[in-house]
Amino acid sequence: MTQVDIYPFKKYVLALGSGRDVPPGQSVNERYWVLSPGVWQDTQAPEPPENPDTVSAAARPYLQAYPHQLHIPTVYGECKLVDGPVLLLDNAPIDRHGRLFPTLGAAWAGATPFRQVYWCWQLFSLWPHLFDLNMAASLTAPEAIHVDGWRVRLSNLIPGQPPLQELANLIANLLPKSVPTVANSLQPILDECQDEQLNFDRLLEKLNRVLLSQAMEISLMTEVAGSTSSGQLPQNEDACYPSAVELERSSTADLPSLPRIAIVCDGVGGHAGGEIASQTVVRSLQLQLRGLLAEIAEQEEPLAPHVVMDQIEAAIRVANNLVASQNDSQGRTERQRMGTTLVVAVMIPQRIPTPDGYEEVNELYIAHVGDSRAYWITAEACHLLTVDDDVAGREITMGNSYPAAAHVRSDAGALIQALGTREANSLTPHIQRFILDETGVLLLCSDGLSDHQRVETSWANYIGLIIKNIVSLPAAVESWVELANQKNGHDNIAVVLMSCRLTGQTVVVEEKTLPPLPTQPDMSQPTELTAASKALLYGESEEPAEIDGPTEAKPKRSLQALVLAILLLIAFSVAGVAGMLLWQNLQRTAPPEPQDTITTPDS
Repeated sequence: MTQVDIYPFKKYVLALGSGRDVPPGQSVNERYWVLSPGVWQDTQAPEPPENPDTVSAAARPYLQAYPHQLHIPTVYGECKLVDGPVLLLDNAPIDRHGRLFPTLGAAWAGATPFRQVYWCWQLFSLWPHLFDLNMAASLTAPEAIHVDGWRVRLSNLIPGQPPLQELANLIANLLPKSVPTVANSLQPILDECQDEQLNFDRLLEKLNRVLLSQAMEISLMTEVAGSTSSGQLPQNEDACYPSAVELERSSTADLPSLPRIAIVCDGVGGHAGGEIASQTVVRSLQLQLRGLLAEIAEQEEPLAPHVVMDQIEAAIRVANNLVASQNDSQGRTERQRMGTTLVVAVMIPQRIPTPDGYEEVNELYIAHVGDSRAYWITAEACHLLTVDDDVAGREITMGNSYPAAAHVRSDAGALIQALGTREANSLTPHIQRFILDETGVLLLCSDGLSDHQRVETSWANYIGLIIKNIVSLPAAVESWVELANQKNGHDNIAVVLMSCRLTGQTVVVEEKTLPPLPTQPDMSQPTELTAASKALLYGESEEPAEIDGPTEAKPKRSLQALVLAILLLIAFSVAGVAGMLLWQNLQRTAPPEPQDTITTPDS
């Protein structure tokens, strides 16, 4: 399955190479229509594009940068023309109307001080990754750096390893268009880039301080809701937090952390193994993360991003070993070993000391293992924040295959890692930090929803329902689940929504609000879709087409006995993770070599 943004009606790609200079309004190879210089429309999408049998030198850097596709384009295809070869890039900084997003320089003066610093943070964070690929020169070329709202996006990669001072000079040239507080804070950091003995990690820490100082002006309110469904399968191996069951189990002491944690797990393994693994990880992580939130709330200084990431990674490893030990104690081997995917979001409230006391800055950390996904959705855009841990992605990143070919392999979707199938030292969780400065919804889901680009093709109908308060968040969750059942239905489904709203914004409340969908609707008899679900499935003003027959709901299994057995071990794990907060200078470990695939028992 492709990881890139999917436009339901038109597919635009960016053309690079000596043969790209085709006049607008011309057709190329009876497939591509030249919209503007370098921007082509694929008139035959979603038919796979043409690619050479072997990977070209021009395409290889983009394949190797595949894990960073939040900022870097991916390869779409290649075509040979009389004037030379053309490399076509997908996930390029092109909007849905076929126009390039503005460059960093063009957008700088009109941006908020926070966004200016956030863009700088992203550029400096990308530097070591692109330097290792011999593509750091991309970050020193003003024409290659574009911005899509908060997100920095490169239009193309440029080979070279210039000194960091060149990136500093690019930003310094923009500072006259910044407010004095930003210019005065950034200039000393940029000046340090001239030092040949520069400590890059220390530089990032100083830049992070400036970023947090600007983020103090942002105040967020969060709300979280989640649900799962067995779909058309006899048992449900997906789990999430929060869910109706977890909310009933929560106490008053849990309420402060409740809207700050969201978890989705998709279990793998036969004989109820996947169900046990997913629920074990959900319950372990939510306990550990609540402890982490409590510890951070008592800190006198904000923790550096790498320190928080280390704590989250440690919690994930503890949860992994809980499942792995279950596998070992039950004698499960190879395909019998149970495991689970994971995507987790935690909103960390950092305390920032000021002369007038403490201010709070909310940092969003997202971690994932496997193919469960996270999307950030606003009224204008849907951003896929994660990259699947599957065979297709591994082959692309290793430079062995073009994406179009990798995604049609018979084993393309096979997982290369999951929680619990191996010991924690073989696990490589992916963890990112974001700071939100806009109202939107974070969507976490299993592949029961994300398959067939269901999110990418439905988000525009969905987002307005939340922002305009037409439906409640729990009702929106159930509508997403119903969408997956109607349009996919081949797998279990888990959905968690975290609504993030800037405080002080005006909310338009409709006079007639829709009633929430039932938590566990009776699917044994034909049911009329709610208005919220119709809006999701067919558009807010469209009438639905004929719907397939209903499916039978399956009872959920209770795992209370298992929970009681592992609660003591989890409690010790929470204490261990909290204690690790003292290790604020802990260095991140390097990721291991690509792993073998995770196979599941035949159904």
